[in-house]
Amino acid sequence: MYVSNMISNHGNKVKDQFVITTDNSDAYFQSYVSIIARRIDATDQVELDVNKWDYSKTTSKYLARFLGVPCKEIKEKVKSGEYPLVDLNASPFNQSTTPTELTEKFIRITGGSGNLIK
Repeated sequence: MYVSNMISNHGNKVKDQFVITTDNSDAYFQSYVSIIARRIDATDQVELDVNKWDYSKTTSKYLARFLGVPCKEIKEKVKSGEYPLVDLNASPFNQSTTPTELTEKFIRITGGSGNLIK
């Protein structure tokens, strides 16, 4: 995994705006602590976070830079369904109602690795 800051028009690193590239070449745009977009390398499919994709002017500006398209076009692609809105910030832990369910989800996510006690 590789994380880099977005770059401003003046060539400077932008605080709190990141591109995360995974080992399989999928790319994520993160603004502050929220994932805003995911580009799936194998299919070139773009997904945007349902709650954060148009959060602010700054987020929209760097989202447009990440995707390489103007803000207006992003809105058109969302409206047409070309850019589906999904929950990129959902935590599998938020859905649990009991400690047992929470532990089972954690074990599934980690593949049962580590020093977990069942």
